Amino acid sequence: MTRKEFAELLNSIKVPEGCDLETLNQNIFPISQALVEMMPDKLFRYRSCSDMNIEAFENDKVYAVTADMFNDPYDTLLRFDKEIVRQIFVSILSKDVFRAFKESILKGMDFPDIVKQNFSEDYIANVKEFVLSLTTEEDIDNIISSRKEYIANLVDIFFPMLVNYVNKISTTISCFSETIESVTMWSHYANYHKGFVLEYNLRETLSNNIPNVGIFPVIYDDKRYDATPYATWEFLKFLGINIPNTDMISHIKCALYKSCQWEYEKEWRLIDSTIRDSIILENNTSVIIKPTAIYYGTNIPLADKKKLHEIALNKGIKEYDMYIDYASEKYEMLFRESTKL
Repeated sequence: MTRKEFAELLNSIKVPEGCDLETLNQNIFPISQALVEMMPDKLFRYRSCSDMNIEAFENDKVYAVTADMFNDPYDTLLRFDKEIVRQIFVSILSKDVFRAFKESILKGMDFPDIVKQNFSEDYIANVKEFVLSLTTEEDIDNIISSRKEYIANLVDIFFPMLVNYVNKISTTISCFSETIESVTMWSHYANYHKGFVLEYNLRETLSNNIPNVGIFPVIYDDKRYDATPYATWEFLKFLGINIPNTDMISHIKCALYKSCQWEYEKEWRLIDSTIRDSIILENNTSVIIKPTAIYYGTNIPLADKKKLHEIALNKGIKEYDMYIDYASEKYEMLFRESTKL
């Protein structure tokens, strides 16, 4: 199955919130089967020789980070139909919503972190004061009818904040590649060939041995994934309106789409979907997976290679040196069994 075929399959499947276990398994099964068919026996993780990366190798840690840490500003960024969201925004701002909002303020409601991070205390106090000033049904009717356009335009203010907020709490991601031979990958992600690459067999993740963690191929497309239903659900949840999520794997779909400009990376993503209630201050989580081999960059400093070699010996894993065939006409990185230090 190609990545394009996988994208078609993935987008044809929805997992509604609250469905029974049998329905869940029936919906997920075709995705699981496709992943078993597609996944290579080896996947590679490019690393620089930082203290953190060496410590992670020693302790079999695979760090996953939030998407705002990535070098692509479009990575996992929610795309939505602004007009649809505007219409929903206006339609839900009824008298009942205003009354409920007012009751929440009277009960000492605290605004969400996303609001407090983007608006001053004075502004929030003024909003509370304004809502509390709406004492009659006529007051509420007047504000809704007279300011509908302004209310609709609040989408332009709130949605960028919401999108960035969701980016930081919905998933953490670890990146792997199908190839060890990319000159560009070694340059970008292994400190100009001064780093190393770890090889993994990640098929065990397909059997759900790690709770809330799955691995999927990145989908390369010139069009961004349309996440309007998911974004709307997140928006309504932000406003305190709890409705069932029509597709509980939407956040995974969002995390898999990238521009075709990145296709050379042949990327797979290990996605941690553990539910979080707030932004992770450290911007990372980790899972324990033992690598099966290590590859040393052509320009790796001897001191770093010695550190990594000792760890590899203790783990009993294979070691390889990357090298360039100076007589070859191809732009490629080659590897061979590592020479003794």
